[in-house]
Order: sequence, then C-alpha cells, then structure tokens
Amino acid sequence: MNSIRLTVLIAALLFAAVSTNVHGQDSLQVLPIVEDTLRLPLQELTDSNKHFNQQFNFENRSFGNKFLRGTGYSFLFSLSIGMYLVVAPPEITQWYAENKFKLPVLQKQYRKTFTTPPVIDHDLWVVNYIGHPYQGSYYYNTIRSQGGTLLQSSLHNLFQSLFWEYVWEGGVEQPSIQDIIVTPIAGSLVGELTHKATLSMRKNGFRWYEKVAVCLINPAYVLNNGFSLTKRRK
Repeated sequence: MNSIRLTVLIAALLFAAVSTNVHGQDSLQVLPIVEDTLRLPLQELTDSNKHFNQQFNFENRSFGNKFLRGTGYSFLFSLSIGMYLVVAPPEITQWYAENKFKLPVLQKQYRKTFTTPPVIDHDLWVVNYIGHPYQGSYYYNTIRSQGGTLLQSSLHNLFQSLFWEYVWEGGVEQPSIQDIIVTPIAGSLVGELTHKATLSMRKNGFRWYEKVAVCLINPAYVLNNGFSLTKRRK
C-alpha cells in the first residue's frame, strides 16, 4: 500500500513539473492530490501512537467515572473482609462481646464512633502493619490501574480507609489511630510499588508465574485490565 502511495506521489510531482512548463498556473490543481497522499500515512502514524500510548482500560474516562468504578471494587473487597472478620476468632478481631451485632449495641457504638476521638487499638501487628497496608494498596490501585494520577489514587485510598474505620467497623469498635494513619499512607506507598512492579512485568507480556504474582499483589489491576497488552476500551 505504501509503495502505491509513493508511486502516486512521484507521478503527481512529475506531472506538476511538466504542467508548469506547459500550462503555468494549471499545475496548482495537482496540489490537493499531493497533500492527500501525504496526509494518509501521517494520520496512520498518529493513530498508531495514540494506540501505543494507551496503557490502561478506562484511562480516558473522567475521574468521577474512575472513582465510581474504584468504589464498586472497593465495596466488594471490604465486604469480603467484613464477612471474614465476622467469623474470625476474637484473638484476631479483638471483638469479645457476644452481643456485638445486636441493633441496640450497634447503634450505641456508632454514636460513640462519631462523637468521640479514635483510639490506639491493640490488634495483632500483622493486622495493623501488613493487612492494612495491603488493604490500602488495593484501594489505591483501583484508581491507579485505570490511569489515575498519584493524587487521585491517594485521595481515593484515604476516602475508602476512613469509610472502613467509621462505617464498616464503626458499629463494633472505635476507629483506630494506627489504621487511620497506616492504611492511606503505607497503603499508597505499597500500592505505587506494586503498580510499578506490574508495569515492569507487563513490558514483554506476563509469564504464567507473573500472572499469579499480579493476582496476589495487585488484583485491582487484573480487574480493570486483565493481562492483555493491547486491550482498549473507550
């Protein structure tokens, strides 16, 4: 196809040169042909670059659209954690009261949650300093893996972290000072590291063990993009 365009271009230029000697100003009529011939390859190159620069699904969506999608994924993630905590032993949750899920008890705790300051909790260190950074990194990457900025992803992480402390857990325990700090801050740091690691593995295509690794360290990326290098959505 390119050879045909080159032949047409050369023929048009030769015709223009001959016409200049024979017809003078009539040779200007071939200029649109030359311009159209040149424009087509340039347009194809522009489209190709646009396709190459597209790194993520939903990258061209508004932040509001990304936020809603990230919130949906975060809701499902938080729900799964909440269901686990309900059946987890009290040594993990520190929820020792037998009637903790009765409506009057929940209402009383919610009033306390929103009217008194957060406290230092006594959860296991693995929960506070491994579990919560991982949770925050997931919240962070639900936006980052859609092409969101560092700031947008961090703000979403902060919102979801506070929502977890005050809404998801606010009816059974007082918000934790450690969690309010660790989840958004350490979570965003871990989230950016796992984001960069995912992009590094993606460069030459994901090997099977890299797919397993990404599912573990950055599941939000898989939800938003899968493992395709060229997949695009508008």
